[in-house]
Amino acid sequence: MDIELFLKDLREYWIKNTVPNVSDVNVNFLRDLLKISKAKNMLEIGTANWFSGINFALELKKNWWHLTTIDFSPKSQWEALLNFKSANLDNIITSILWNALDEIPKLQDNFFDFIFIDWMKKRSWEFLNLCLPKAKPWAIIIIDDVIKFKDKMQTLRTYLEKTKIKYNIIPIDVDDWIIMIIKD
Repeated sequence: MDIELFLKDLREYWIKNTVPNVSDVNVNFLRDLLKISKAKNMLEIGTANWFSGINFALELKKNWWHLTTIDFSPKSQWEALLNFKSANLDNIITSILWNALDEIPKLQDNFFDFIFIDWMKKRSWEFLNLCLPKAKPWAIIIIDDVIKFKDKMQTLRTYLEKTKIKYNIIPIDVDDWIIMIIKD
């Protein structure tokens, strides 16, 4: 399978069907972060239409590392599972269908090297709060769309100020900035 053609087809599908997804610029930056960090276990909150998960898994697969992804939509998960299999990545991906707020606490503590939060923007602070114990020291935690959905993420900013968590806001592309946290 030509994986670049497969990703191009997925991109065209999500554009045609107005499925929210990470931009090419953003996903390339995140793949580079995965390479640099040598993350072995990644958690993705919000599978959406699998485009980001497949890109992450392509980096993780190089060393037989693992991606765990959580989404609430049965349709998204079903499509994701088909696409993970088509991309020959299903053996390094665990896809969890359910509410991430219920599922994150069930995950192993001190396990993930890289966490990507890209779901239900108004609840980003809750996802972050639940993910912190799951992250290893020096894990990279990325929260997407912090400028585009600034109004929905005010509680996240309040949470970050209250907890004094150090973070950086990084402009990746025109409207898709991220928050990056390195866990102490």
